[in-house]
Amino acid sequence: MDEARITRIDPAGDPFTAAPTREDGVVHICNDGWITIGQMVIDPETGEEVEEFAQYLCQRCQLRLEEARA
Repeated sequence: MDEARITRIDPAGDPFTAAPTREDGVVHICNDGWITIGQMVIDPETGEEVEEFAQYLCQRCQLRLEEARA
């Protein structure tokens, strides 16, 4: 049986540590209002496992933008 290994990530390379926080201490990670989510999928043409990315609008940034317009 394999044992679980815990790898320590240097805070400088950890996106959650390096991410800017709001004044209430909540981490906010987006890139100019966009959040990128990646997942592994099977390519139906080749049968190979590939990484697929989708981009979504950041809800926090969108709400802030709508509040600024009002």
